Amino acid sequence: MSFRRVSLILLPICFFLSVLGCRTPEEPFLYQISLEDWEGKTHSFSEDRGKLVILDFWASWCEPCKKAVPVVEELRQRLKDTNTVVFGVNTEDDLSIPEIKKAADEFGMKYPSLLDPKWKLVNGLRIEGQPALFVFSKSGKKLHFQYGISERDLPILTGRLKNWLESP
Repeated sequence: MSFRRVSLILLPICFFLSVLGCRTPEEPFLYQISLEDWEGKTHSFSEDRGKLVILDFWASWCEPCKKAVPVVEELRQRLKDTNTVVFGVNTEDDLSIPEIKKAADEFGMKYPSLLDPKWKLVNGLRIEGQPALFVFSKSGKKLHFQYGISERDLPILTGRLKNWLESP
């Protein structure tokens, strides 16, 4: 086979491979999602770019969620002077907003909660249980997740805060 013939075959292949290598990175999943808050205002997670994002997935019927809320609240307090946002994410589709607010109050939730009744975020993150805690970096990368959150997790979570805050 001649050099010319080989170069005619390899040139398009090399061009195609170089184009594949030059793709721009896809927007992180988190930044593609918007959820409503209790007042019906839409919150787009792309607004949180540059912030550490902590999400607490919960439901009113979930007894372990009731134990998780104080732990998440304690994390929120420890992070109050940092570039961090903390949201609850309620996953119920059969309760009214007043019923959801009442449950949040009973759990002692002081951080804002968003609504995911169609499970856009739940399905996208493949959440299989509650409570679930997810931590995302300032660039929307998933840094941590766990099911079940209790007071005994607080020292470990607190120990990871510095690394999470420094993660791009």
